[in-house]
Amino acid sequence: MTIRHPLGLRLDPERTVRDQIHEAARLGARGVVLDASGELAPHRFGSTARRELRHVLRTTELSLVALSLPTRRGFDTTDQLDDRIRRADTAFAMAYELGTTIVLTRAGAVPPAEDAPRREIFSTTLLALGQRADHQGVRLAMETGTETGEKLAAFLDAVASPGLAASIDPAGLLQTGIDPVAAARELGSWVVHAYANDATDSARAPRVNPRGLGFPRGALDWVEFLGSLEEIDYRGFLTIWPTAGRPVASQFQDVADGLKMIG
Repeated sequence: MTIRHPLGLRLDPERTVRDQIHEAARLGARGVVLDASGELAPHRFGSTARRELRHVLRTTELSLVALSLPTRRGFDTTDQLDDRIRRADTAFAMAYELGTTIVLTRAGAVPPAEDAPRREIFSTTLLALGQRADHQGVRLAMETGTETGEKLAAFLDAVASPGLAASIDPAGLLQTGIDPVAAARELGSWVVHAYANDATDSARAPRVNPRGLGFPRGALDWVEFLGSLEEIDYRGFLTIWPTAGRPVASQFQDVADGLKMIG
């Protein structure tokens, strides 16, 4: 199998962005994922700063893979909902201006049908956000990890908004006992972004990797996962999201070397 996905690196919002971009380029990344928070919060990050960031990305020959929209609550409650929608609007505009069409979000689990009020709020809000994203020329990608790919795909099919999409997080799925390979196949063309992260330390992660394939050996069968992305014709980045406690460089190199070995 030929690995055709360029590697991205999700940067730490607690560290200086410019320094991390240069570090990502030195490591061999082809793109970065940024958080719309801290120094990059849209209401603080003005037009001059945005021009400078685009310049840094051009000079390092890196793409902006996606912009992440952090939220403290899901989209199934009206508590401060108007504020979250306004923040999403500003993130959509900034993402497009910075050169990406993907905004990532932890929207929360799709409420069950029997919880009609919460489900109505969730569906109405995501439909509105999808329309706003589409109007701004981007897509809001719901991160996996709280439910099966089948359930999320059913929700996306029902809403049928071109401004919505999905982002596959294999580590998050494994930590909740869900097979990322099945999730990728179930979500199919909804997938616009994928992480390259394993779940090596989770007691809840199913051992779907009995042959020990992985780098390091974890719960994810990388050959099957990459194969599932090929099956759904995913052509985007594989983003490495470093975990605390290990140097970013060693985590990036582990995945890069492992992908070369598989390829």
